[in-house]
Amino acid sequence: MGEPYGQLDGFRDPLALGEDEIRERIERLERRGQLRDEREFRSTYLGLLGVGAGQRVLDVGCGTGVVTREVARRVAPGGRAVGLDPSPPFLAHARAVADAEGLGDGIEFQLGSARAIPFPDGSFDRVIAVTALAHIPDAPRTIPELRRVTRPGGRVGIFDLDTDSLIVNHPDRVLTRRIVAAYSDHAAVDGWLARRLPGLLVEAGFRDVAVRAFTPLDQDPTGFYATTAERAAEVAVRMGAIDEGERQIWLAGLRNERSSGRFLAGRTHLFVWGTRPPEGSGV
Repeated sequence: MGEPYGQLDGFRDPLALGEDEIRERIERLERRGQLRDEREFRSTYLGLLGVGAGQRVLDVGCGTGVVTREVARRVAPGGRAVGLDPSPPFLAHARAVADAEGLGDGIEFQLGSARAIPFPDGSFDRVIAVTALAHIPDAPRTIPELRRVTRPGGRVGIFDLDTDSLIVNHPDRVLTRRIVAAYSDHAAVDGWLARRLPGLLVEAGFRDVAVRAFTPLDQDPTGFYATTAERAAEVAVRMGAIDEGERQIWLAGLRNERSSGRFLAGRTHLFVWGTRPPEGSGV
């Protein structure tokens, strides 16, 4: 019997992707990163984490380096942003964009896994993971690794999606709920991980654990979350939650919302952060 969740997670195993799939995911990551809400939220959660000049900051599961580039700007002068990812093509794109933006001296990219981070204990002032852990099997095992490479007194922050919270304005509630549920279960390995993160950080020994919700929204009928809605319907068909006829009916309703100016879509993300206790604190 197969695993119950994440069977169609397109980021679960980046090493298994073909060239066309890699290009599509690179475009998707960069496109999402340029959304107005995403830019504003990125600024806010990096501020909550206290990312600033002179720090060493690790971005775990950095993908194409969207967040790593912003970190590099914040830690200048004198700091260093390090992006870690298991995908060589993602890292090649990340390096090329960082070089084109003139960030070369303050940024680097390293091949590696969140399960076994290739840096010594206490290497970083701040560690962040953005929409990465929900795609990793048994992601709670990565939390102690994030803690290990953070210096005592440093902070870890995790920004991840809550897949059940996908928002799509559509006249058919029943069919939409079936589609969202199927997408939630199968488009991410653990779409409910974000809900458990506060408890996981406390269990891992972090102090002052806090959480804040962010919900990027998109009214563009051709935008990022419009295509997310279409992918959700495709996932629902592939997993048997709806049939192809129902998908076509649902897409027709979605097109009607778009043409009438009523389109709205988005998804809630949670940012959870905490502090590794100083040495000698007994934790």
